[in-house]
Amino acid sequence: MAMIDKRLSRRRFLQASAAASAAAALSGLGSASRLVVAQDGPTGTFNWLTWADHFYDEQLDAIDTAVGIRPNATFFSDNAEAFVQLQEVGGQLDMVSGDALWVPRYYEEGLIAPFDINSLEVSKNLYSVAREFPWWTVPDGYLGFPFGWSPVQIYYNPEFVTPDPDSWEVMLDPKYQGRVVTENQPVEVIAYMGKLAGAKDVYNMTDEELAAAKANLAQLVPNLLKFTDQAQETWALLASGEAWLATANLGADLVVRDELGGPELKRIMPKEGTVAWMDAEMMVDGGQNQELVLPFLEQSNQPEYIAENFLRYGRPLFNEGAYKVLVEMGEQDRADRFLFNEPEAILDPNLTLKAPGLSTEAAINAFNEVVGA
Repeated sequence: MAMIDKRLSRRRFLQASAAASAAAALSGLGSASRLVVAQDGPTGTFNWLTWADHFYDEQLDAIDTAVGIRPNATFFSDNAEAFVQLQEVGGQLDMVSGDALWVPRYYEEGLIAPFDINSLEVSKNLYSVAREFPWWTVPDGYLGFPFGWSPVQIYYNPEFVTPDPDSWEVMLDPKYQGRVVTENQPVEVIAYMGKLAGAKDVYNMTDEELAAAKANLAQLVPNLLKFTDQAQETWALLASGEAWLATANLGADLVVRDELGGPELKRIMPKEGTVAWMDAEMMVDGGQNQELVLPFLEQSNQPEYIAENFLRYGRPLFNEGAYKVLVEMGEQDRADRFLFNEPEAILDPNLTLKAPGLSTEAAINAFNEVVGA
């Protein structure tokens, strides 16, 4: 099975380095646009619960060399999973990634500590809209450092999936048995099936809506090749041709084609609507190594790192400085194709932001009843 190349290519490194001074001149970013900014301060390791596409190894190596800070990263798939894990271990974690309306839920439960986002020099690289989301704003500061965003879409291989679909229903078509993949996110999978069922609010479904979503899931299961743990596994299955249909974020088609040598995919926004995510890095309240979190964010969100992250993993990110670096690298067309310069698109009222809800526990139970705990 093809795997994505995790090495930072010399071409990209040189492009990013050469673009840094030009990007600074264009945007007035100054020292914040250098690949790594050396600084005096605390050093050591901290524990980070995140998704696998929030960093790459060379980035962590460079930051460790420059400032002596390195995260111990562990991964999760579903927001509900991460939420429960943090509740269980508390200050053993120092930073956690989370989506959209899950972020204020962490705060309401006393699990995270807000901070002054403008105290970070690197925050000047963010699109202004990303520093002003009302659901991430509290009197004590901001609830997380914005990272990326995307609607969830259906990608398909037109060689095998015909006619061109327009609905979540295509994932249930028996002729695609064993050819569908989706990430192992129980709450979200039930939300997709709720969209197909016509649920008004897929995170606060009525008993009848949840029953219809559960029935749809029962039809989906025979079509599943597998539930994937991370986006990288989904891409690899699409690239190898084992999967013909998958849920994925903006940019998945370019990663599959350009990075993995896979087929030319098409994508659809299902007519019933879809869910969307926008994630942030949150500082755990009482984390044993909390003093390392903000210095790490100052380094890890340098525009060149974020630009390279986009080239590796696709999906738009909230870093305007990184967009300018991509333009200087000759990658503007790629970035524009996936709305990197249109962060306000996440506010489209037709998108349902990922969230905890009244039916979250019932959705997990329904998923386990159909799929197996």
